[in-house]
Amino acid sequence: MEFSLLIFAIAVFLLCLKSLFKKRTITGKAYVIDGDGLKVSGYNIRLAGLDAPEWDQWAKHQHGYWFNQGKRVKSALIRAIGGKSVRVKVKGYDKYNRVIGTVTCNGKDVGEWLVRNGLAIAAFGDQYKHIEREARRARRGMWGYAEAYDPRGWRHK
Repeated sequence: MEFSLLIFAIAVFLLCLKSLFKKRTITGKAYVIDGDGLKVSGYNIRLAGLDAPEWDQWAKHQHGYWFNQGKRVKSALIRAIGGKSVRVKVKGYDKYNRVIGTVTCNGKDVGEWLVRNGLAIAAFGDQYKHIEREARRARRGMWGYAEAYDPRGWRHK
């Protein structure tokens, strides 16, 4: 009796787990947390394939003044997609249990937009490497600053 109850409980658990992982797309309004993080329909989302400056990360403008680069990137992302409907294609989960996904707004890839404008770097795969090379050549965003730091290095210092 106990054994069959255990088997039943495991089967129910596996069915629930399967339904959780079937959700491969999340849609809803985007609430910007930082340069590479959103909240959509109650899920914490980490944009796949890129890394954006941290909230406290600074850069030096070509005219010599220092500014908060992380805050600038977050503000740009808020202006671009804040409060708008987005679609998240789920790719997986990170160690903080955030959804890792490719985000689109009005059919445009938000991650690509960030990297193309020099607001984020291509990281954690090759998804945006060619876009980053183009942004570097054109000296857009961080690639045109007198001094800017890789967000991964900034976090570790």
